Amino acid sequence: MDKLLYIGVGIILLGILLVMELYKPARAYAHTLKMRSYITNMLVFAFNNAILFAFQITAVFVFASEYKLISFFDVMPLWTQFIIAILVLDFFIWLWHRINHQSDFLWRFHKCHHSEKYLNVTSAIRFHIGELLLSVLFKSIIIVLFGIPLWIFIIYEALITFFAMFHHANIRLPKRMQTIIGMVFITPDMHRSHHSSLRHEHDSNYGVIFSWWDKLFKTFNKKQPKEIGLKGIEEKTYGKFMVFPFRGK
Repeated sequence: MDKLLYIGVGIILLGILLVMELYKPARAYAHTLKMRSYITNMLVFAFNNAILFAFQITAVFVFASEYKLISFFDVMPLWTQFIIAILVLDFFIWLWHRINHQSDFLWRFHKCHHSEKYLNVTSAIRFHIGELLLSVLFKSIIIVLFGIPLWIFIIYEALITFFAMFHHANIRLPKRMQTIIGMVFITPDMHRSHHSSLRHEHDSNYGVIFSWWDKLFKTFNKKQPKEIGLKGIEEKTYGKFMVFPFRGK
């Protein structure tokens, strides 16, 4: 039932954001570009889920939670556990994201996420399977090292999915609303900067849920990009997307 609720909420949010992209887009794009992006991203999503299901990735996190090195969470009230664990997880996901931009090896996979010209709600699920499997290893290490309770980790995974759909969406929100939301959370304007076609611009705004990590570590960028994607590299449709990490460019 919990899984069905998660899927149901995800579908509803996806539908709402898709409608908002249609009627209140932040940027105008050609219909063919939008359709190509939607199709590619949904094919990538279907393939990734098939692989993750086949490898029983959920069991990896269960296994990791059984071997946690510390268990100080167990003596805390539930709400204290939740707040501290969410902050710890979000910081390390921010750090992992930053490392993905700084490591040549990890960037080979992460650049797939940056390879489309139309940033939209389905971009939140546009990740190469290689990157996802590497992130499973990283997250498992965090669970073991910090003793993150499995139930909080599962909630966090749902939260980053919902927040990623929101801040990838091509939606136009009032500036004041974005400013207020941006005091705590990542907004579409903030994340759009992260998808600039210029490397020195997209190496910024690594946050997934909370906006303060970038401000605290001086990786925050307010500038809105002129162009989305990767400079000098054509947009990758499904077939080219899958082999992109293994090509020279």
